[in-house]
Formats: sequence, C-alpha cells, structure tokens
Amino acid sequence: MGIIHIPRTIAASLRGAIKRRLSPLSDQEISLVGTKDVPHIYSSRAGLFDVDLMGHMNNASYLQHAELARWEWSSFGGSLAQAFKTKSFFIVTASMIRYRKEILPFKRFDIETRLVGLDDRNVWVYQTFHHHVNGEKKQKESCGPTRGKILAQILTQAVIAKPGKGVINPRAWLEDNSMYNSSVLDGIMNEKGENIESIFDEKAKRFTHLEDILKRSAASYDDKVPK
Repeated sequence: MGIIHIPRTIAASLRGAIKRRLSPLSDQEISLVGTKDVPHIYSSRAGLFDVDLMGHMNNASYLQHAELARWEWSSFGGSLAQAFKTKSFFIVTASMIRYRKEILPFKRFDIETRLVGLDDRNVWVYQTFHHHVNGEKKQKESCGPTRGKILAQILTQAVIAKPGKGVINPRAWLEDNSMYNSSVLDGIMNEKGENIESIFDEKAKRFTHLEDILKRSAASYDDKVPK
C-alpha cells in the first residue's frame, strides 16, 4: 500500500502548493477556502488501483482519496508547511462514511472539503464526493451547484498533537499556523442554525455519542484481556 499511497500523498501535497502559487485569489479569499461557503475542491479519477472486482471504486478508496484531498487542502492553505516546521501532526481519531452512488472506473470526481467544527480538543472535517462537471456544462448552468449530486459523505474527527506535549488545543494552533484568522475560527466554533446542513451540529453529537459507545466497548473488552 505504501508503494502507491506515499507517491500519491507527495503528489497531492505538491498540487496544493502549485495551486496556491497559481491561484488568482487574494490572501483574504484564500483564508476562506475550506470553510462552509467556500469548500476546497480536489479532483481525481477512479484509477486501476481504486476499483475492485465489482467494477466500481472500492469503498476503501473513498477514504484514501479523502485523505489525499486533506493533504492537498492543507498544502494549499500553508498549514502543511507549518505542521512540518512546528513538528505538529494531524491525527485522525474517527471517521464516519456514507456511500450513496457508485463511481465507475476512470470516471472523474470532485471532493469538497470543509472545516466544519472544532473545540478545545477536536477538529471535524466534512467531505463530499461529487461527479465532476466540466467547464462547458458549468457555463450552461445559470444557477444551482457547479458539481454533480453527492456520491458519498465523510465526517472525520481529528486532533493536533506535538511530540512531548500530546494533544494540543486546535484553535490556538490553527490561529498561529494556518490561513484561518480568528474571525473565521470564531465563526466555525460558534456556528448555529442552518449551516452545513447544520444538521452538522446533530451529526457531531451523534458522532461523539457513537465514539463514546465504542470506547466503552473497547475498554470492557480490554479489561478481560490478560496483561
């Protein structure tokens, strides 16, 4: 897996850096990329290494491409370079995925990535897969979304950690080391009402409840294992 995944990760990171360099957006506009109203867009195809015997993209490949999208997003925003500089690590602690429609071999798709929540320990990233809509079709559509319907949804919970310090406050780290300023982070932390299907607030509560159940289940099992 590493033979394929590592080059893909490097390529995604380089794409993010190149997109940032070539982007016509101002620093202020870039600071909003990856938030509720301005998702980061990652594009790819379902290649030979992604499909399975069922003739469509394998379920595990969705998680791999979601990770590659996060690498590209963090590189585009500059937080990846800061993570290496400060020896900080973005560590996924839980993921929830819902599959809606298949992606066929060699079909192009987009992933929208948004930072949708954070507290004093966790960050939550919401990602959606869409069929890619080419530029010509976009121009013909005078209204509505510029990407196809949602094919899959992923909600990822993560922490930011540093060697010797363990898990650190993500708000403080993001404010010091990412493109997001304090007003953007305030909006993410305090968002109420009908936001990213603010339904997200309900999603997060259920997600956390499920995580607590799984933690208790694992702890109960581990207590029975001989040390």
